[in-house]
Amino acid sequence: MVSVDNTKRIAAFLEVPLGKVGYNSEKILTRTKSAKEPSISGFSSIIQSLVRETKKPVVGPIPRDFEVECEILQWLDYAVLFVAPSNKDKHVAKALLEELNHYLQSRSYLVNDTLSIADVVVFHTIYDTMANLQPLEKESYLNVSRWYHHLQQLDDVRQGKVLLNFSTLQLLEWATGTHT
Repeated sequence: MVSVDNTKRIAAFLEVPLGKVGYNSEKILTRTKSAKEPSISGFSSIIQSLVRETKKPVVGPIPRDFEVECEILQWLDYAVLFVAPSNKDKHVAKALLEELNHYLQSRSYLVNDTLSIADVVVFHTIYDTMANLQPLEKESYLNVSRWYHHLQQLDDVRQGKVLLNFSTLQLLEWATGTHT
């Protein structure tokens, strides 16, 4: 399940007031901007509405082609359907990380060659999975680790989340300590 906290962080990244966000009676994430406007249900729909409202040039409504927009929408759905469940099941996490690692083998970002809302959403959704990885596991998913480490260095993307350690020095200290 995608969290209210992640939605708040994404809204902060986009510099858009979120309004009230929570889960409705069917446990679907719902956003209410004001009493005069209808609420928006569903994580992907909420993120799309935030993107339409932002004036931030890195992800805002700049002219993009239809294919790029579709790719971004696919990543939003991917975050809900595949990334979020990986936080609760280590077997799902392993399959997800292998898939993402392969995808990021020749890419710096998820869509095209610039930061997009897809990167920010997946970054926040995969945080718990990445935080639970041991140093050796992080090295097994080098491309994901590289991508994640890069994004977490951007303060406006990280939004106050704790920096995860991807240093190989930590691995060296851990390995040395276990072999004495």
